[in-house]
Amino acid sequence: MFSISSLRNVRVVLSALVLGMSLMNSAFSQLSADNWPTKPIKLIVPLAAGGASDVVARIFAAKLGERLGQQVIVENRPGAEGLIGVDAAVKSAPDGYTLVLGSSTTLAANYHLRKSLPFHPVEDLEPVSMAFQGFFNILVINPNVPAMNLKEFIALAKSQPGKIDYGTATSGSKICVEMFKSMAGIDLQMINYKSSPQALNDLMGGQLQLVCEPVATAMPNIMAGRLRSLGVTSLTRHPAAKDLPTAAEEGLPGFEYSAWVAVFAPAKTPAPIIQKLSKEIEIVLKDPETVKKVQAAGVEPMIGNAADLAKLLNNEIARAGDIVKAAKIKPE
Repeated sequence: MFSISSLRNVRVVLSALVLGMSLMNSAFSQLSADNWPTKPIKLIVPLAAGGASDVVARIFAAKLGERLGQQVIVENRPGAEGLIGVDAAVKSAPDGYTLVLGSSTTLAANYHLRKSLPFHPVEDLEPVSMAFQGFFNILVINPNVPAMNLKEFIALAKSQPGKIDYGTATSGSKICVEMFKSMAGIDLQMINYKSSPQALNDLMGGQLQLVCEPVATAMPNIMAGRLRSLGVTSLTRHPAAKDLPTAAEEGLPGFEYSAWVAVFAPAKTPAPIIQKLSKEIEIVLKDPETVKKVQAAGVEPMIGNAADLAKLLNNEIARAGDIVKAAKIKPE
């Protein structure tokens, strides 16, 4: 039989073992962070190549790769309004070698626009760092549509309820147009696409009449005469579209829509790796060359660590819920 002193000795030994294992795990985590990365890192962009998010992701990835000493490879995983790409990241090993560019639309808006998601935006992802903000859009139409401005388009839509089609491939563009519909009191028919470039091509080809397109990809087509602007979704004139009036100026006071993107990792990615990534990303976002390039793409760096991003995401989920409810959008 064990004596009381023997039991005490066992407890002491067990406590020492637990403490030792804890210290070893802590040391191992720190060692893994010090040695990490030892191979290329994959950054999943859950949208098609060529879009605004993809453009800034590639600018950002190139500079981050220089900082980390390993290539950061952008992998486009479009489909299901960003859900396919995010889900792929969620199911990846939590070792710091797979990241995803999540956003206010792919994470927060989808949470309310879908009856169910294959992942939970808070529980299944680890916030790493904020990245970019100010993804404003432009309501654009095919030049053959008989409307020269927003007021004329609204009048046209009211005369043909449910007969004008708009294209969407992201939750953001869907919320943008649904907000427009609600505030203008019009009925438009939604056509879903796998990617934004497909919707844009069909708009220019005449198969659609309207798209809510990011400023960076809309402007070249507006300047070339392939699209006509109805209004920018910022409250004040956008620096990359100074000659274009806002939707608020054109007759929809208070109309505003924009998005942000940020870096996330699979849940349970080691904290030391998250911390190292967060610090390096902040350096990249403050780099003058990076700032200049992303501003040319029509967006601004958004500085914030993992804790800041966690707070932002929770606030955005609540805000998106209010927008969806106000616009009376039914989850699919």
